[in-house]
Amino acid sequence: MDNFFSIIIPLYNKAEYIDRAILSVLNQTYQNFELIVVNDGSTDNSIQEVNRFTDNRISLIDQINQGVSVARNNGINKAIYKYIAVLDADDSWEASFLLELNNLINLFPDAGLYGLNSFYHYENGKVSSQNYDWLFNGKKNGIINDFFMLFSKLGKSPFPNSGTCFPIEVFRELGGYHAGIKITEDSDFWCRIALTRKVAFHINPLVNYYLETPNNTRSYIGNKDYQVSTTLQNLLKQGKVPTIFNKSVKKLIAFQQLSLVKRAILTGNSKFALRKLFDLRIVSNYPFVSILHFCFTLIPHRVFIFLRKSLNKLS
Repeated sequence: MDNFFSIIIPLYNKAEYIDRAILSVLNQTYQNFELIVVNDGSTDNSIQEVNRFTDNRISLIDQINQGVSVARNNGINKAIYKYIAVLDADDSWEASFLLELNNLINLFPDAGLYGLNSFYHYENGKVSSQNYDWLFNGKKNGIINDFFMLFSKLGKSPFPNSGTCFPIEVFRELGGYHAGIKITEDSDFWCRIALTRKVAFHINPLVNYYLETPNNTRSYIGNKDYQVSTTLQNLLKQGKVPTIFNKSVKKLIAFQQLSLVKRAILTGNSKFALRKLFDLRIVSNYPFVSILHFCFTLIPHRVFIFLRKSLNKLS
């Protein structure tokens, strides 16, 4: 079956990269799509860059700056097709992305979330990807039986935001992305889907995910739990987590708490990191890593960053 896609690109001050993202969509071998770019109050030349394209499948929505979640939600609410594919303005797709996504949907039409593997592009020019040959016994596509456990085991989602797709009725039923969230708004949405629906995955890397671009979330200094942790904790308390996922959801919450500790250390917020490290959920699930992170908090931030950069150059 030839499915049709509404592709949503939220855009905030990414003039340097938006051409790459749009071109990667227009150059797809599978051409059944519309492209909705949502300008989230950009103050650079982002709009001018979008307006250079004359393809009538591209539409541009303007809004005052309200954040990426609102931008995605507003774009999806204007979508005309059943399947929503999300692409960040500083990422891009390989030419066969939509083709493989269409194949994945046809293989698993009852799934609520579809993901594709990615290439990770680092600031130093290094490019890597996760090998998932083991995941589906040699097959390229399959259903992830426990998304939460895989997430915590890998230390990251098996797919990035720019590698996801979902039916629009799932978006409407769950209320879309939580507004006002600076970070983990994407994994929060995926987890809400994964609690009650199947997650289908294609293991070949067909997304280009760029880790070091301006205005991304990697420099965000947080002093409260990630939204995904808050959501999952609330659902556990309300008894809305299926019993089969209780253990893995708790494991993922612990991982997200540890991830928050790491971010706090990287951004010089050692006091907050130390406070979170006394969370028994982190210590019981990740005892060795907790001790290691505790040691990191004792190192002056400038020294820690210098050592980290030196090690990255050697790798």
